[in-house]
Amino acid sequence: MSPSETQAVLTRIEEQLATEAMSPVVQQALQELLNLVEHLVADNQAALAEVERLRHQLEDKKKPKTTTSQAGGQSHTNHSSEQPRRNRQPPPARRAEDRRTFKELTVHEEIECPVDPQQLPPDAQRCDDERVIIQNIRIEPRNICFRRHVYYSAAEQKYYRGPLPAGFGPGDFGPELQALILALKYCGNMSEPKIREFLENFEVQISSGSLSNILTDTADAFEGEVQDLVLAGLGSTCYQQTDDTAARVAGQFWHTHILCNPFYTAYFTRPHKDRLTVLAVLQNQTSLRFRFNAWTRELLERWQTPQKWRDRVAALGDDVELDAVALRALLDSWFGEGAGGASRDDLEQAAAIAYYRQQTAVPVVHTLVCDDAAQFKWLTEYLALCWIHEGRHYARLTPVVPRHAALLKEFAEHFWDYYAALHRYRQNPTAEQAVRLREQFDELFSRRTGYEALDERIAKTAAKKDELLTVLSHPSVPLHNNASELGARVSARRRDVSLHSKSVRGAHAMDIFTTMVQTCKKLGVSAYAYLRDRLSQRWVMSSLADLIRVASRSPPGLSPAATARV
Repeated sequence: MSPSETQAVLTRIEEQLATEAMSPVVQQALQELLNLVEHLVADNQAALAEVERLRHQLEDKKKPKTTTSQAGGQSHTNHSSEQPRRNRQPPPARRAEDRRTFKELTVHEEIECPVDPQQLPPDAQRCDDERVIIQNIRIEPRNICFRRHVYYSAAEQKYYRGPLPAGFGPGDFGPELQALILALKYCGNMSEPKIREFLENFEVQISSGSLSNILTDTADAFEGEVQDLVLAGLGSTCYQQTDDTAARVAGQFWHTHILCNPFYTAYFTRPHKDRLTVLAVLQNQTSLRFRFNAWTRELLERWQTPQKWRDRVAALGDDVELDAVALRALLDSWFGEGAGGASRDDLEQAAAIAYYRQQTAVPVVHTLVCDDAAQFKWLTEYLALCWIHEGRHYARLTPVVPRHAALLKEFAEHFWDYYAALHRYRQNPTAEQAVRLREQFDELFSRRTGYEALDERIAKTAAKKDELLTVLSHPSVPLHNNASELGARVSARRRDVSLHSKSVRGAHAMDIFTTMVQTCKKLGVSAYAYLRDRLSQRWVMSSLADLIRVASRSPPGLSPAATARV
């Protein structure tokens, strides 16, 4: 039976039932039958989807490898909540500045446009000139020949050469060209062959190896700046947002972690995405330190780690700090080399969390905005889950029974109405409104509709009450995790163009420049100008770390980009 025929039968049944009164027993039996229909249809759809996935997988084996084929040929259903959310929020006020850039354009040249006197009548008088600003750009090669003075000392058997100006050398390419190459890669998302083709059109002679070296080796000069940027970003707000996306490094599957807030976005490509990796990202480190103390023991108790190992930890005493090598040796002596399973993981993770919570080298994140993945839990004092992620679970429900579809539609309306109420609370938080919203949450997510899949989903949302309502005690925390998802999308689009990084060093360079470019974008700074300023060693522009600190102290309502321009 086709889906349309199934739908027609269910509609007729609904119409017949609407004309007759039924006893509670019959109603209960009918509801169970309708839920059974939903389960059977869902199982059938899952089976069809699996068949389709396998079919695409077989077809993909006959095609060249691309990022699309890696996805297994799965079709992506649109579960966006953009329209229901936008309908409940007032439109943003239009700006009065220039509609293209919102900035005053710099005039580099003025050219007079006179009127031919032969066209003017005898009584014509000159008025104020009309200014018409046309944006233009000029790209042309500018090769510089430096005549270095050379002296030779016979006594010392040594040559003395005049130094090149700051920013030039070693290498055959100046800072403006290097900055352009980096901007084409990380602002324009161009592949290396296309960058080379673009430069050849302007008579720049550069090999593929030289181009690759510029994109990789120049990252070393920005290592310290990115370290300062991340530290400033971690200290700029009481919360951080995080997400991750797939990456390929030297043919292996890795993960790119995104850490951000309104003032910066940082990227960290690592082999794993477990809890220890997330802790390393929060500390901007590649290696971890561990501490056994009261907090470690408390975590082990909450996780219900076997008492035997909790006693071992207690016997160590308070405030025992170890590095990764020392911890591995200790755990090997307890469990055996590489053994221990879940209990060993608990000890390692609890000690790493205890160290992070009490260290002072980097600002400790108090609230983490993320999805419901297990690796994000227990790391910070508070966890704020994304309402948009939660809403997608409801959008994925596809009821075939008309009354179930009506129940889902009605509940979705209430869901997004409540989301809009939380948005209004953030703009003007009060204790009374917080209490009222908590009560409304309990009322909304304690409903039972009779549509089994919807009721299960409502119960799962209710279980996340504390994480979803973090905003009521911390109104500055956003209700969604769109910022980090947009950051992940940058990496995904680059993966579409370049597929993968050939080396770990190349992946690290990509993290550095993507972090700088995306942070420049949030602060309203030209990434090309910033890269050129640093590569030429002029140091005229303020560091991104300083701009983050200034922007984070700006009055509420003023965007980071506007603060940076001021």
